[in-house]
Amino acid sequence: MPPGATGILIIEDSASQRAEVRSVLQKSGLFERILEADNGLRGLKLLLSEPVDLVLCDLELPGLDGEKLLRMSRSAHGNQTPFLVLTSVTDAERTAQLLRDGACDTIIKPFHAMDLIARIELHLKLQQLQKQLIEKNKQLEELSITDALTGIRNRRFLTEMLSVEFQRAHRYGTGLTVLMADLDHFKAVNDRYGHLAGDRVLRAVAQRLQSQLRASDIAGRYGGEEFLVLLIHASLDAGLIFAERWRKALEDAALYRAKEAGRNQVVVQEL
Repeated sequence: MPPGATGILIIEDSASQRAEVRSVLQKSGLFERILEADNGLRGLKLLLSEPVDLVLCDLELPGLDGEKLLRMSRSAHGNQTPFLVLTSVTDAERTAQLLRDGACDTIIKPFHAMDLIARIELHLKLQQLQKQLIEKNKQLEELSITDALTGIRNRRFLTEMLSVEFQRAHRYGTGLTVLMADLDHFKAVNDRYGHLAGDRVLRAVAQRLQSQLRASDIAGRYGGEEFLVLLIHASLDAGLIFAERWRKALEDAALYRAKEAGRNQVVVQEL
């Protein structure tokens, strides 16, 4: 069974034709569920209510024929479920129109079992590849707006959102507070302990920043050891409270130990 293939919908008014198709599909083992409808209207209702991976529909149906069903399903259902049309019509113009309307294939009756299964397998594979491509594109888009080191948003995303939120706040008169934070003496950490240690510090800072945010707030690494925070619908006083809370969350106890020991030295505190 192809990955993710769960169900197929057969729409055919002939009971003997449905039985023949069902027998072929059952032997193939391609689907967990085989749904059936004996007319176009029942077929449309099933298509709108039951998730299926593929539709196998006769062209000539009482009431709502295959052409109308195809157009309605594409318009109402709003998805790209593979739609294969079974037909005894060999009119090239009509076949071409079916493809333009969204059919992914036409199968001439009487069909051959091996040909039917091969075509179904092909369109299931194409559908799976399309899903994978969509998922990959989503992942690439996510990577393009994510800082690789810390896992929070990057400068590109922050710049775009700053423009959007500034215009929104200006238009509707809502609050927007922007915080820019810079880590003190971060270069000394890299110089003394190496960049891997510096990376751990940046990740820890990012994690603690994320834990302070509301769902509506936006934050990210602006560059180097700089972080930018957009507090949506927040006043300046609220921004000051947030900044102080974040500062305390990052405050390094080692700083005080170093001062107490006489300054001019490095003391490490695990984050």
